[in-house]
Amino acid sequence: MRKLILMLMVIVSFAAMSQQLKRVYFFDGFAKGHVVYKNGAKYNVKLNYDANNQVMLFMQGDVMMEMTNPQQIDTVFVAGRKLVYHDNRFCEVEHLSQGRQVLIGWLIKDVYGGRTGAFGLPTQAQVIKLRAVDLIGPEHGHNMNAGMEISQYDAKSADLEVWKQKNDNTYYFVKDGVEYGVRTIKDVYKSFPAQKAQIKAYVKENKLDMMHTDKALRIVDYLMNI
Repeated sequence: MRKLILMLMVIVSFAAMSQQLKRVYFFDGFAKGHVVYKNGAKYNVKLNYDANNQVMLFMQGDVMMEMTNPQQIDTVFVAGRKLVYHDNRFCEVEHLSQGRQVLIGWLIKDVYGGRTGAFGLPTQAQVIKLRAVDLIGPEHGHNMNAGMEISQYDAKSADLEVWKQKNDNTYYFVKDGVEYGVRTIKDVYKSFPAQKAQIKAYVKENKLDMMHTDKALRIVDYLMNI
């Protein structure tokens, strides 16, 4: 069964990887993990998550592959994190106060910031592509290098471009038997129109937004408690 699952993943992976956006890796390299399928089968493999294309990646020998048929997967455990497949994407399971649970549908995009010097950065031979993860702090264990390999830091291949990252996550949670999926603060107000003024005051008082993961989780936690 395990060999059959692996063969299915490998066959479709090459086609899936042919068309994609720029990769933004969630972890520092590929970490040991295991995949649990809905039929009970378990598969140990080195994993990483492409948070831009929203696909799970694994290593087959020295070859990086995309995991296919994700709807057959129950849970992915990697680097101390737990992910489940929900709403056509892998979502991280995060626990809030009072045992409540939220699913984070990670979507991290590279945003072009112009040529080096646009932000007052020095233009010199050793300046290459720069990425600043200003939206996700180390408390969430995110890869601050956004998947850049060592070779990408080689000054010989420098392109003198500045990049930063933008968080565009969707947060899924259940309140009073109803599931919500919110991505922006407008989504929050639209989902809870009767409490809009109350929520708006809370957000303003605590200087919160949906662009930073830690702040977004505080908003979701508040929503689940009102």
